[in-house]
Amino acid sequence: MTLPPYIHKKGPGCALHLYHANGFSNGVYAPLLDRLSEQYNVYAMGNRATWPKAGLPSHKNWHVFADDLIEFIETKVGEPIIGVGHSMGASNTVIAANKRPDLFKALVLIEPAMVNLKLATLGKLLPKRILQKSNLYQGTLRKRHRFDNVEEYSQYIRRFKGYQKFPEESYKAFEEHAIRAQKNGDYSLVFPKEWEAYNYTMPVYLMNEIRKLGSRFNNIPTVAIKGHSNNLFDDALWDRWQDIQDNALFIEKTDYGHLMPMESPEDTYKIILKGLEELSVEC
Repeated sequence: MTLPPYIHKKGPGCALHLYHANGFSNGVYAPLLDRLSEQYNVYAMGNRATWPKAGLPSHKNWHVFADDLIEFIETKVGEPIIGVGHSMGASNTVIAANKRPDLFKALVLIEPAMVNLKLATLGKLLPKRILQKSNLYQGTLRKRHRFDNVEEYSQYIRRFKGYQKFPEESYKAFEEHAIRAQKNGDYSLVFPKEWEAYNYTMPVYLMNEIRKLGSRFNNIPTVAIKGHSNNLFDDALWDRWQDIQDNALFIEKTDYGHLMPMESPEDTYKIILKGLEELSVEC
């Protein structure tokens, strides 16, 4: 495997990997990664959408992202990890853990991206052209993706409604890591909007995968973290999750939403540490 772009923040403990969300680069999690490296040897592989010469997406499901993680752990990390994931990164971490439970000491799943069974079934049955008419898909393609300079991007994200709760350190991480310079001198998003929109056309029902995490074959300790009610993580799915995974610790932090790791890197760090401690996950 040619190693994909990744972040490594060497710390004193065992290996921990953070898998980032759809539409974001791994670097925007820098404030959280810095804190985690106080306790763990931290890695954060970039989703293949952010790899050099990624081209246009053509994958049929999210399993390709889980397979990327497995290969990264085997070729770069070289030991079982604590798998931390946010949104789509959490969902892909679950899939990877079920494929290769021997590579995971524990999981920390922050607002995993998933839909109910009805929507997931429709997603498989409907033609792509119909799914591409959704507001989420069309809205993603309409978002701005090129900027004259970093200052212009900085002003853009500070006006963006979904980012209004970010502290200054998160804005700085976005300015440094969410865009990259192009040959013509302007800047573009590290995570292309075409990939982000495409991923929205394959909604995932994750409950069957989550159920396996508590089976006698896998039995991977799990910290499940949820923010306040939002349209990206259904309350009913959260309730269902608590019914089917006995070996999980469930933590709600309603001060924050789906972007909890960016809204408060400090509190997210403390919640992760608390959860792993309560589950007696040791390095």
